[in-house]
Amino acid sequence: MTTAVANRSDESVSIGGEVLRRLWVLVVAGIPTGVIVAGLGSRLAMLALRLTSPDAVRGVTSDDGFEIGRFTLGGSYNLLLLGAFVGVIGAAAYLSVAPWLLGPGWFRRCTVGAAAGAVVGSMLVHDSGIDFHVLKPLWLAVGLFVALPALFGLAIGLAVDRLERRGPPRGHLRWIVPAALLAAFPPVIPIVLLAAVALAVWVPVRRLFVGMGDLPLVGAVAIRAGWLAIAVLGLVALVRDIRALT
Repeated sequence: MTTAVANRSDESVSIGGEVLRRLWVLVVAGIPTGVIVAGLGSRLAMLALRLTSPDAVRGVTSDDGFEIGRFTLGGSYNLLLLGAFVGVIGAAAYLSVAPWLLGPGWFRRCTVGAAAGAVVGSMLVHDSGIDFHVLKPLWLAVGLFVALPALFGLAIGLAVDRLERRGPPRGHLRWIVPAALLAAFPPVIPIVLLAAVALAVWVPVRRLFVGMGDLPLVGAVAIRAGWLAIAVLGLVALVRDIRALT
């Protein structure tokens, strides 16, 4: 009985360690990638469009509540904060879909990038509102806001894969980096806590399936078909919105 209790204790510690390791990856890969690609990238895209659009767009409030042509520290921080949110969510999404991707690493990351460009691009590009009616040229506005999520999908896959292979460093350094990132963007903490709860459920369930052997072919095909359907629907919606704008 003592041996059984010890085994259960070791398994619990192992599950807890995996949850913390994956949570570390979500924060350390997600926040910097989101801030740089989604946050700073969006700021640069809006700057480019401000320069290429007519002067009349300056001072107009965008669909996201930002005043076009106006640079403020508060507005810039909010954009970087939005990027941090996107980064953590994107890292979590990549971790969930990664086991079902096909091909070598570079191909998997490219397919994620293409899917992100189609799905998120269809959410950003729309005929309603004013953004894509006043920002010129239209091809540049559409191209930038499809390319940004595609680049993010590619970058988040690369960041997550590298940190998953390396794992967190030893000693206090493993907690200093995520603590500093969360201190810089404290509104992200509730999402990280929610991710911790989800991982605490998902990790043992995943181990249960692994212990039962390979997932049946029908199940694996169904999961991959579901992810493919989401990407295809996003692409269809994106093409429809572009046609409506033109």
